[in-house]
Amino acid sequence: MGGILSLDNDLRRNVFDWDDLQIFHAVATTGSMSAAATVLGCQQSTVSKRMRQLESRLSAQLIERRADGVVLTRAGSAALDYAVTMQRSAQRLETELAGMDRSLAGQVSLRVPDGLATYWLARHIPEFQRVNPEIVLKIINDRSAAASDTAAALSLTFTPDKAMDTEARALGSVHYMPMASRDFIATYGAPRSLEDVLTLRFLRLEQYDPSLHLWQRKATATDEVVRYSFTADISSVLFETIRHGGGIAMAPTYLASLYPDELVVLDYDFHQDVRFWLKNSPGSLGITRIKCVADWIAELFNRRLHPWFREEFCHPSEFSDVEVIKPQT
Repeated sequence: MGGILSLDNDLRRNVFDWDDLQIFHAVATTGSMSAAATVLGCQQSTVSKRMRQLESRLSAQLIERRADGVVLTRAGSAALDYAVTMQRSAQRLETELAGMDRSLAGQVSLRVPDGLATYWLARHIPEFQRVNPEIVLKIINDRSAAASDTAAALSLTFTPDKAMDTEARALGSVHYMPMASRDFIATYGAPRSLEDVLTLRFLRLEQYDPSLHLWQRKATATDEVVRYSFTADISSVLFETIRHGGGIAMAPTYLASLYPDELVVLDYDFHQDVRFWLKNSPGSLGITRIKCVADWIAELFNRRLHPWFREEFCHPSEFSDVEVIKPQT
């Protein structure tokens, strides 16, 4: 009996605590104890304690604690690679086992950019819930520290890169044009030329790719010339500021189909676009509820029904009654 108890104690000592590994992953990816605690929904003191336990267990320092956050040591970088690999392996195991389940019941997590989630996806979720009452959708903001291709069954992303453990299919493109609200134009007047436009108030989304900067390709009007009065790194905040008269900014053309009575399109013969993809882990579409959500997403971005998501540019005037202002000189 004593031998069995001794063996059991040895096994317990050698069992790796997965919770500690998840805490380390959160600290490493967020860059601070406090941010990790927020993501994990626990106290910062708990995160700090568990990190000390993990470092003691591994006999290695994984992070350097600094006033502005933490940085990984060499051992920490190696440990993070292992943690990510183990997380992906666990998800792959879950996916393959869950593939045996053909039920439409259960949770499906979806990683999605803020703008598409707020202005396009959210308005269609109630109908999806009505048709699929047993599926629980979990929406994860793609800028959340918890968001990664391994944290969600499906991912809507502007990033084309496909990792070895993900599959991707192109869904379409989001096209951008300068827009303002009718109230803004009523207050400050309609610009008659590009030069007039440059005297007005501009808004900018800091997370835009450089190719989406409002005047990036115009030699006579660069970011050094434009006077930005407001910047944000949350697209829904920027778009709501546009709607409520805050200024002019590059905005997705599908907003013209949603708010034709509120917005004005400034058509100065330039626009930008960015493609987007739907990603999933290999084999996950064999799970009935995940495939159901993937098919629903694909239909939401059906380019025949919703021409503003075509890869080729479709002018807002072709699908909306939104007012279009063109230069007069």
